[in-house]
Amino acid sequence: MTDQEIPEGFKELKIPQPHIEGMGPGYYKKEDDELFMIFFAKKEHSNFYESAHGGALMALADFCMTSSMMKDRNSLVTTVSFHTEFLAPAPIGSMLLIRCRATKIGKSLGFSEGDITVGDKTIITFGGVGKILKT
Repeated sequence: MTDQEIPEGFKELKIPQPHIEGMGPGYYKKEDDELFMIFFAKKEHSNFYESAHGGALMALADFCMTSSMMKDRNSLVTTVSFHTEFLAPAPIGSMLLIRCRATKIGKSLGFSEGDITVGDKTIITFGGVGKILKT
């Protein structure tokens, strides 16, 4: 897949969702109020331009967004709305660093924003609202 080193402090992500599990392996770390995840752009999730397909990037961003709203691993959050701005391609084999921050968590709704970078280049920005089903 890649010979890139996973940065210090990241742990392997155990993914209970089949649509995300197939995009792994994934890694995560929580730092203050931000959640970071790492995945790699795979050929099986690419488009004709040999870059990660936008839908695959959106799935990863959405997963990180709802995860940032969870109090713990037993919480359950589903997406209410999600927006994405595509800024640059993510070539196959790239390390995707997803950064997300819950900006507000209420009793039933959470709000979050984030971005995905490859190296020092931001490839997408995103944000949305999640429905908190179980805390």
